[in-house]
Amino acid sequence: MPLRYLFVDMNSFFASVEQQDDPGLRGRPVGVVPVLAEGTCCIAASYEAKARGVKTGTPVWEARRLCPGIVLKEARPPRYVLMHNRIVDAVGSCVPVGRVMSIDEMSCPLLGDERRPEAANALARRIKAAIFERAGDYMRCSIGVGPSEMLAKVAGDMRKPNGLVVLPDAEMPAALYRLRINDFPGIGPRMERRFRLHGIFTVEQLCAAPAATLAAVWGSRLIGEKWFRLLRGDDVPDKEGRRQSVSHSHVLPPEFRTDEGAFGVLVRLTHKAAARVRKIDYWAGAVSVGVSYRGEAGATPDPAGWGRAGWRAGCRFPHRQDTPGILQEVGNLWERRPPGGVPSKVGVVLADLLPARSATPSLFEADRRQTALSHAMDDVNHEFGASVVYFGSMFGARDAAPTRIAFSRIPDFDRSTN
Repeated sequence: MPLRYLFVDMNSFFASVEQQDDPGLRGRPVGVVPVLAEGTCCIAASYEAKARGVKTGTPVWEARRLCPGIVLKEARPPRYVLMHNRIVDAVGSCVPVGRVMSIDEMSCPLLGDERRPEAANALARRIKAAIFERAGDYMRCSIGVGPSEMLAKVAGDMRKPNGLVVLPDAEMPAALYRLRINDFPGIGPRMERRFRLHGIFTVEQLCAAPAATLAAVWGSRLIGEKWFRLLRGDDVPDKEGRRQSVSHSHVLPPEFRTDEGAFGVLVRLTHKAAARVRKIDYWAGAVSVGVSYRGEAGATPDPAGWGRAGWRAGCRFPHRQDTPGILQEVGNLWERRPPGGVPSKVGVVLADLLPARSATPSLFEADRRQTALSHAMDDVNHEFGASVVYFGSMFGARDAAPTRIAFSRIPDFDRSTN
């Protein structure tokens, strides 16, 4: 198979930006946290911190234990987005960017002579030089080149940091045999256990498995056939799916760890989620809220994501996109929460999303006016800044829950929502 894709993966992106901006942090272990509080966790770690066992998701207290000299920096989303855009421009100056996969990953299709191993190697080195020039000399990346987008990503992971790996057809699939099964994207601990149940323990066995076996492992004939082709270097594009949900969550700073403070932040998150739903031109048909507590008092254990002491609830409603109606549903759910406990995190998810072109607006005038009011609020906030106009239940928490960055979503910092 010819080389079709070049994959760029920035190394420890958030932490590298901090080290790029502050030379005093270079060579030192750095952890990036959403808020400077002991009750949160690291969302990124520099390679110096990773060498001591700190990784994404490591609680702050554990990071301090593993790496006593670690420097914790509060995340700066606008700065990361600015650097992301510089990097996209740098890569685009060498080769067209096909897809931006996340805040720190992008893939580029190769054409013509670019598919020759020597030319692909030279192109990757030009990309590294362009990133150094436009983003800074501490912004390192690993680049993989392969016959499919998935295998190019796998190649980029083979040699970190600052690596470059080309997987020419002559070396496939033997070049993959030294990897572990969970080195492939989409294969986590659960899937690895399922592979073992079917007698697949090594990548060599994975590559040799027939499509029927892979279908049995995945529980889907389509997915099994897709993986059978991907492992052989076929270019199998992902199908665009419909948006399923919009969500926001926030770890509460100490001054908001009360019922009133937590609800104010929850209202703020609901404002942001509802505005995002309108911006992407969808309507929501369900909402769920969640809260994590410090300690066990008055809380129901929830192993699904809200901690040992967490609670969550949800409801459905006729599809809508107005903030007042969604806030009413959130308020009703909040009243059902168990008493007691000190809240430490809140979140809201708008789900059962329907494109506006497929939604049926309410026949009631009051509902139509609330939708029009919500769009008018978006217009004002877009013009004059987020939360210039808001509902009174958010009073005191207007500036709470600033925008954070998820690796899979690059916020545009629209003034109406951030």
